[in-house]
Amino acid sequence: MTTAEDRGIRQGFWGTFLCTLVRRLEEWLLPIRMRLGRKIMYDEQRKIVQVSSRQLIKGPCSQQELEAMQYAASSTSVPLPRIHRTYQLRQGLFIAMDYIRGESLEDLWARLTDGEKRKAVAQVWDSVRQLHACRPPSRLGGMTAASVGGGPVRDGALGVEDDGPAGLGPFVESADFVSVLDERTDFAEFPRQPDQVAFVHADICPRNIIRAADGKLYLIDWEFAGWWPLYWERMKWHFADFPPMPDFIRLMDEFSAEESGKTVT
Repeated sequence: MTTAEDRGIRQGFWGTFLCTLVRRLEEWLLPIRMRLGRKIMYDEQRKIVQVSSRQLIKGPCSQQELEAMQYAASSTSVPLPRIHRTYQLRQGLFIAMDYIRGESLEDLWARLTDGEKRKAVAQVWDSVRQLHACRPPSRLGGMTAASVGGGPVRDGALGVEDDGPAGLGPFVESADFVSVLDERTDFAEFPRQPDQVAFVHADICPRNIIRAADGKLYLIDWEFAGWWPLYWERMKWHFADFPPMPDFIRLMDEFSAEESGKTVT
């Protein structure tokens, strides 16, 4: 007579077998889905394809982006795309994630009243506060700039794109990171405070903020996120200002000043 334990073993075996089969089938179908899906971006460096009403696939992606999205999802309640699975292909890492149906803040901005703009930036700052409340774990031994896992960082503002060669760092000493900044005249005007190291998105701008049907503002494009000095967040929302949207920058600076108790400079 078959015991309950025997049935459990069989069910476990077939469950694992079916899961493996489904994953292999998904991997086999991936190139077809990428070719047939709606191409949001599709060039040699980056492919972002909506493959269903609720899912898109992006790649090649860096480990830095994957780590950042996983960390944000597990350590905060910040709205962001949920990761479905990853694919390791010859071209690199591809991430299947939620497709956030809605409009970017960039597209919405001109139609918003001054009050609605302030309310939107206040909601963005609710997410920013959560990110900045996260600190590097003690096991990393102290970091100034690193990926969530403690590895090198990539950031287009530093001349290291997420789809390019190996990143910079990781930086343990603040002086080492500052020396890299000093090589870029773009950053000379920005104060280097506050310099506490925290979890920073590093690409907060209207094109990377999606207002969904439920009214939530989702942060997308986490490829530059990691452990950075807090001042890097402000530098980046100024640096990423294209097309120029000065009132968004002004509101972000106002909320930043309120947060730090300092006057905007």
